[in-house]
Amino acid sequence: MYECDGCGACCRSKLVDIYEVDTLRNPRIAEQMNPLREPGFDGEVGYLNCVSNGGCVFLRDDNRCGIYTTRPSACVVYEAGSDDCQQCRLDAGIPLLEPSAISLS
Repeated sequence: MYECDGCGACCRSKLVDIYEVDTLRNPRIAEQMNPLREPGFDGEVGYLNCVSNGGCVFLRDDNRCGIYTTRPSACVVYEAGSDDCQQCRLDAGIPLLEPSAISLS
């Protein structure tokens, strides 16, 4: 089990799929996304380009999400410590995330 340490590597290096439900939950997402020219897979309507311009437009200076409670579904399900997470960290020159200490009490 891993716990996100807020390095922000994923928020600076991903294309984040945006779905209609994301834009309904937070209209600011629709304002910032790049719309798809053709309908996407399973309701996808666009993407946030977090690869350019220093990362996601919602990433704050402290590496925290400025829309955390209404962030895109793809961000909600992103797993700290996953292979993709670890690769983002490596690409950014950040040490791998270590497993969290497990309490047996």
